[in-house]
Formats: sequence, structure tokens, C-alpha cells
Amino acid sequence: MNDEQVVGNPDEAERTPGGSEIKSDEREALEAAGIDPAAVAAKECSYRTLLDDGVDESTADTLRRRFSLPWSFQTDGDLDRRSDEVRGLGEAERAWVAASEGDGWQAFDHTKSRAIESADEEETERPWPRPTPVRTVAGVGPDDAEELAEAGIISAERLATISAAEVARLLDLDVLHVRTWRYNARELIE
Repeated sequence: MNDEQVVGNPDEAERTPGGSEIKSDEREALEAAGIDPAAVAAKECSYRTLLDDGVDESTADTLRRRFSLPWSFQTDGDLDRRSDEVRGLGEAERAWVAASEGDGWQAFDHTKSRAIESADEEETERPWPRPTPVRTVAGVGPDDAEELAEAGIISAERLATISAAEVARLLDLDVLHVRTWRYNARELIE
């Protein structure tokens, strides 16, 4: 039997080409919203698309995690709106995102630029330092960082202040791992 065939009772679950299953209740919710379950398995839908088409949030969230669906296909550059939509982002991180929206600090070409002294250098400096990437925390690997990013935790500063039990519950992780990461993040930023 290959991965594309229906496994067991066709009303229970359907195995997709990637090996993940779409359960019958999820398939029914998708079809009721007018979404082809195969499109979800092929990552042709985003989490935002599922919600906009009427799939309930818990089903959409489960499918997003299982199939690694993108949050949204929209990249309209509206960082303020996008930072408001990301759960778990603190006020300081929201302020940093808002301050980072302009092109001034990002438009830097290393190969063609040279140091130019400027009298108004203070005005061009970033108002906040860049957050410490979560991958710099001891014990957080690339896969762990991706999983934490799904919960809006992209900086060591944010990881240091999270509720370990809540994050462990949301991401289906061992609470001891999350507590260790939180402790290591606190050590790193002090």
C-alpha cells in the first residue's frame, strides 16, 4: 500500500502524499468550507486562508501544525498589522517591529558602501537593539526555533519571559525542555 491510498476505513482518516493524515472530521470541515483536503496537504492553503474560508480555529491550527502551513501568503509589508496578529509577541517586540518598518535601517549594501561620517548619526540609529535570536539559546536547535516561532517566540528575550507550562501545552512539548530553554535564555540575556 502506498502513502496515497486510504488507510483503514475511508471515513476515519486519509493518508496524504506527505504521510500525514487528514481525519474524517477535519476533511468534513474543509469540504464544508469549500477547501480541497489535498490542497491543504500540498500546502496550497495558508492558516489565514483556512480561517477566512470558515474553518474553525482549532481545526485550522491543528492542520497548520501537522502540515507546516504558512501563517499567510500575504506579504504586503504591513508589519504593524502582522505583529498584532502574532500571538505571544510582547509590547517591546511590537514596538521593535513598528520601529523596524522603515527602509532606512535595512537599506545597506555591504559591497558598495563605505563609512561616511555624519553629523546627524543619532537620528539614523535604531531606537532599540535587535533582539537576540532564539537559536543562540543553549539547547535550542533549528527545528526547535521553528516550532517556537509558530508560537511567536523568536527572541531570547521573549523566551526568557514565557510561561513554560503554557508554551509546552500549546506546542505539545515536554515542559522540562521549555523550562530549560527559558532558564538558558535568562542566563544569556543577563
